[in-house]
Amino acid sequence: MSLHRQNPIHTFLVISGGRATFNALIFTVNLIYHVETVGLNPLQLVMVGMVLELTTFLFEVPTGVVADVYSRRLSVIIGMALVGSGFLLEGWAPLFWTVLTAQVLWGIGYTFISGALQAWLAGEIGADATGPVFLRSSQLGLIAGLVGTGISVWLAQTWLQLPIILGGALYIALAAYLALTMPEEGFRPSLAEERGTRTVQARGFRESLYRSTWKQMAETTRSGLLAVRGHQALLILMGLSLVTGLYSEGYDRLWTPHLLGAFSFPALPGFGAAASASGWANSVVIWFGIIRLGSTVVGLAANEFARRWRATEEQSRIVNWLTLLYGLLPASLLLLAWTRNFWLAMLALWAISLGRSTIDPLQGAWIVRNTPSAHRATIISFWGQLDAIGQIVGGPLVGWIGTIARLPLALTTSAALLMPSQWLLALARRHKSPRAVAAQD
Repeated sequence: MSLHRQNPIHTFLVISGGRATFNALIFTVNLIYHVETVGLNPLQLVMVGMVLELTTFLFEVPTGVVADVYSRRLSVIIGMALVGSGFLLEGWAPLFWTVLTAQVLWGIGYTFISGALQAWLAGEIGADATGPVFLRSSQLGLIAGLVGTGISVWLAQTWLQLPIILGGALYIALAAYLALTMPEEGFRPSLAEERGTRTVQARGFRESLYRSTWKQMAETTRSGLLAVRGHQALLILMGLSLVTGLYSEGYDRLWTPHLLGAFSFPALPGFGAAASASGWANSVVIWFGIIRLGSTVVGLAANEFARRWRATEEQSRIVNWLTLLYGLLPASLLLLAWTRNFWLAMLALWAISLGRSTIDPLQGAWIVRNTPSAHRATIISFWGQLDAIGQIVGGPLVGWIGTIARLPLALTTSAALLMPSQWLLALARRHKSPRAVAAQD
């Protein structure tokens, strides 16, 4: 039995809104769950993130082969089911090894979805028509994320891991729905067209999977190095990507246990000082929902401010904005690490969110301006690889410091790892770049 095949745009928006809602359900409480229920220490928290990063790094290419050889629709469905299974496992069994296993399932599932979903939409409606749909999906995702955050906080009042389990179950339900309704009319399996039989197709798939994965990763790295060699703006961007990766994994995993251990959360109506332990936990969950909501609001405001001030129109403006934002990040990290005032810590968290949410589009505009279309995908892939390598290297270092010493020292280390960004941006200010390459495409 199958339901009526849906319009591709409608299906894409359902996927986008669903994923944003489910992710907000899960991640509003996920790190609190890791600290309070599973009892992970700082090094274990960072190891969780490292396993996720390493999984996505290793499986990005082979799962891409699945999408290109068999079906992008199938790749998306498999990915949704794997992501949901990972979160179900993580929520049901609060153990370190199950959390690690969940990261592997989630990471593999993410790589099945990554790229395949966008390629599926482009195949169904045409590449030129995707831009407005991506914008609509982004707007829908922000709204859905806010809704999901509120639901997560409400559900966690009953049971902390309930939002995680529900989010995982909804991912699996979405996979089942897509299996019945998701169309695929614009895709032709490349190996089937070239060789004509499913046997040869399967053999080609196995060869691609086992022989080409590392070769393609190495080729991306080699091509990226060749493309950026001698191009100072791109070399600076690659350095910034590595620096960002080095600091970010430690911060992402450790700000929650630092907040839980270093501060007494102000009482909320109905959760006074005399409340039970469960009342305290519920109050903390609400505060983390407020933090997430505030991060979304300041991120939206900062992006709108940058847009109105035309921050991406000239490379000199981009560099000046990035210099300011890369200065804001370590200053805010140091404030978060060493203040004992709860409200100053909240201000620091929102300042970090403001900086990170604005840096990404600015750097994206900068890299597009300096790459010819023929090499753009390779250079952007190489850029992403360097960020992942930075997280894999920097995360365990910061986690180890947080375990043997104190979390403020770990966050201070993350701030120190950001310092080379100012040297790189000083080089960029002295570098007189040629006219934007993108304008010449």
